[in-house]
Amino acid sequence: MRLKDKVALIAGAGSNMSRATALLFAQEGAKVVLAARTTETMDETAERIRANGGDVLTHQTDLTDAAQVDALVDAAVTAFGGVDCLIHAAGGFFSTEHDITTMEPAYWDGALQNNLQTLFNPVRRLVPVLEVHGGGCLITISAGERVRQDANSAYAVAKAGMVAAAKNLAKELYAKNIRVHALCPGIIWDPLPDGEIVPAEAQLERLGNPIDVAYAGTLALLGRGGVGYRLGVDN
Repeated sequence: MRLKDKVALIAGAGSNMSRATALLFAQEGAKVVLAARTTETMDETAERIRANGGDVLTHQTDLTDAAQVDALVDAAVTAFGGVDCLIHAAGGFFSTEHDITTMEPAYWDGALQNNLQTLFNPVRRLVPVLEVHGGGCLITISAGERVRQDANSAYAVAKAGMVAAAKNLAKELYAKNIRVHALCPGIIWDPLPDGEIVPAEAQLERLGNPIDVAYAGTLALLGRGGVGYRLGVDN
């Protein structure tokens, strides 16, 4: 178990990419904290982790709300003694129906809030926690096509902002032994397979799936390379 006794906080635990990450991290021995605005998918993921003997904490959290994020981090530290890694998987907000001439200001603001505010709040709160424990890893999941989304500049700007934030945070936090990565997956076939996750080296060439993003997160935390489906890791 490569992640035995590590504590991973997965912020935005409602998507299949974050679900796959949670399952793989738990399979590798990590203790997992799941945070999401809605609970149905998060609770299903937690049940699957517990059924396999894993340690997991769920916390309903609106990541755009700094006070709720503070409560989330406090709960994680109380339950597991600290945090070693943040996986920021919140965001989304994509729609092909919004071009710049018809876009409502509230939609633009929402894209930035859901992708960037949800990154800022947990990073701001977690850096001191990671530093106390000698360092750690911050990982945000952006998008490989972030600058070429058809008719959706709000989504593209938000995703590009996540990469820019990661690059600057990597420089800012280097001296604190905190590594920062932006994962930029391309086309991901969304359904998540059942059962134990197959090792990356055993998988054939194909479209990416959520498990590939999970492996990229694991390897970023470990500081190693070699995933089954190539994703951009933008440092």
